[in-house]
Amino acid sequence: MLSPTYKLDPNPPPPMDRDLYLQQANEQWCRLLNSNPDEVAVQTFLEHNPSFVPGANTPGSRSGHWPFPLAVISQPSLSGSFDRVPDFMWLAMDSCTWYPTFVEIEAPNKLLFTKSGTPTAMFSQARNQLAQWRTWINEPENQQILKARCGLPEYCNHRQMQPHFILVYGRRSEFEGNGMLTKLRASQMTASDEELISFDRLSADRGNDILTCVRMGSVPGRYRAIGVPPTFTVGANNADILSLVDNLEDAVNNEHRISKERRKFLCQRLPYWRCWHQSRRLGLISHPCQE
Repeated sequence: MLSPTYKLDPNPPPPMDRDLYLQQANEQWCRLLNSNPDEVAVQTFLEHNPSFVPGANTPGSRSGHWPFPLAVISQPSLSGSFDRVPDFMWLAMDSCTWYPTFVEIEAPNKLLFTKSGTPTAMFSQARNQLAQWRTWINEPENQQILKARCGLPEYCNHRQMQPHFILVYGRRSEFEGNGMLTKLRASQMTASDEELISFDRLSADRGNDILTCVRMGSVPGRYRAIGVPPTFTVGANNADILSLVDNLEDAVNNEHRISKERRKFLCQRLPYWRCWHQSRRLGLISHPCQE
């Protein structure tokens, strides 16, 4: 019979309580939005709170599959002639399809409409960025480039690809209580592969609060961690994916919402799980807990 080939720490320092994290992170997000932040401040917050970034799960209904590589990819570099890169990209999955999900964010104070009710030039420019990515990903050679660059698992070759595009733009205060602007907003992005989301809709997702934020590494299929939430955990269930991510210890040590004791613990356990995964003596994962 198979048996576990790993040892769990019997008394690990616990991560931040999930409910406390969700409450505090949502409050911090509201304060940030109300401070009239620029796009850089919003990008930085989202990199350290990845579950706020929409698109981690399959469009329409949530599948039981985690996004690859258990992270949102910040500012992925795409081959081509584009002046800009996506702000974020998820590689969402279900059993039949993989969804490269491109997320564009703008400064929250940008308006959707002019006083006459027509879309602003800034909004039109943001929409055009999504159209450029759609054009890029619909080229078969670019799909292969993306697969290779991201090091997607072999099983993705047997799944259909369905791109998804999300524009996070504007505040509810611009159109709330104005029936005409509400209707106009609803008609701006109606294709089945795109979404328009206001900044006020973003909140911490309890189901994704262990996901990290990474950037693409210099080697295809490898990543560099830039942000982990204080609810981050490690263990047998995610060792294979975490082995693709460098600098995790640095990201952990830079996250001061994680207690000093837990930062030390995680930095000790990460090498253990990497070695366990590389040994290929995977055995039976019989314990529901991590660490």
